[in-house]
This record gives sequence, C-alpha cells and structure tokens, in this order.
Amino acid sequence: MSVLGDLLPQLALAVTAGPLAVAGAAKLITPPEKLSWPIRSGLLAPPFGPRLVGAGELAATAAVVLLPVRWAAAVALLAYAALTLVAVRSRGRKCACFGLARLAAVGRLHIGANVAAAVLAAIVLAVSSAGARPLPRGAATAAVAVTTLVVLLAVDRRRAAAQEAVPVCAEQVSAVRLYVADDCPSCRSLKHLLAAGEPERLAATTLVTVAREAELPGVLHGLGVPCAVGLDAAGEPVCTPVSGIGAVKGLVDSITLSTTTADARAH
Repeated sequence: MSVLGDLLPQLALAVTAGPLAVAGAAKLITPPEKLSWPIRSGLLAPPFGPRLVGAGELAATAAVVLLPVRWAAAVALLAYAALTLVAVRSRGRKCACFGLARLAAVGRLHIGANVAAAVLAAIVLAVSSAGARPLPRGAATAAVAVTTLVVLLAVDRRRAAAQEAVPVCAEQVSAVRLYVADDCPSCRSLKHLLAAGEPERLAATTLVTVAREAELPGVLHGLGVPCAVGLDAAGEPVCTPVSGIGAVKGLVDSITLSTTTADARAH
C-alpha cells in the first residue's frame, strides 16, 4: 500500500479517537451525582459506573492511537459497536456522554454518529495491511487534538442551542401540570431528574398519565409527552406550554415557592 494509502486509515482512526477521549475525560472529572446516568443497577450503576465507563473510553483512546492499525481498528470497532448498542437502548433518555455538557435526549443523530464511527473502523480493519504501524506520535496527538476540539465545539454549540430553546415564563408559576406516558423513555428520564430536585417543587407538580399517542387537551394539543403547562395560584394556565425534558425541567425549576416554604428552607 502507498504512503498515502497507509496514512488515510491512520488518520481515520485518529478521528474516531477524539470523541472517545472527550467522553472518557468528561465522565472522570464530573461528579457522578451531577450526571444524567441512565443505568441504575448493576456494576455500571452510579457512583462507580460512570468512572468505569470513562476509564474504558480513555483506555480505548490510547489503544487506537498507540496500537498497530489493524489492532487499533478492532478496538475502535468494538468500542463504537458497544456505544451504538447503548445508544439504541437509551433512546429518548438524556445523554450523559459528555459529562455536564448535557445534550438533548438520545436520538437518531446520536445513534447515527456511533454507527458511522463503527463503520469507519470496520472499513479501516478491512483495508489496512497486517503490518501497518500507527501514526507517528506527534501526528497522532495533533490529529486527536483537532478532532477533540471539533467535538468540544459541537457539544458546546448544542448545549447553548438547547438552553436558548427553553422558553422563559415571565409570569409567576405556582404549580405545574405535567403530562407523561408509561411507555415513554423520556418521561421516565424526566421523572428521575425531578425526583432528585427540591421536594417542594416536586410537590407542586401534578402528574397526569396519558396514552403516548393520545391527543392532549386544550393548549397542549399537538405536543408530545413529556409536556407541561405552568399554573398560577388559582390553578389557571400561564405562559406557553412546553415539551421535552429540558423545557419541562426548566418550567418546574421556575416554580415560585411560597414565603413560608422559603423561610423554612432557610432555617
């Protein structure tokens, strides 16, 4: 194979190493209690689960960069195949992939990115020669650094877009009526998030369980679950209804606690 032919598979593997490096480091430096971690039982449950997965991702990064090309491609293929399986099973739940850079719920884009990385690794594994060596250390470091920077910028952009997408209610919200469905993964994830919040706001949130495909009443018509509407002190709707994990969580967080409750919390 020509020099260029050897170089392209090596650069392709370096590209797959970047996201693994970002994800692994984020899980190791982020306190487990602050992660929206989807696994609640077994070896990979918090607080040790995120640390184990993060360490595994960093180990895979090192293997992809340091091992001969075919071995590196095999490691990348296994890593992204496993991440694809987890993404498919976690579809609809909030992503904890990049630590506190909380993205939207896992969807087709997330799954597709993992599949694309796995396919790229499989192609490199198929076309590379058995004796192909890894990139020189400096070139590999530079390639991974560039890819890591691109991933960080994309994550930050998505986080900023998600924050801007959450509408702000200018009126006082005294309570929230939240609509969920039993077979809705996003609804289950949202319930976990709310359960970890302030009890007073949880108490001011009324859950209404509906069929996932049911038409929602009144101003909620056309929205999907989970969705919610803010209520004033008289129980009347205020502001525009919201849908999605982030927007609903933001609405619940905007509930104004009573003076008595606030004073009790202060003491």
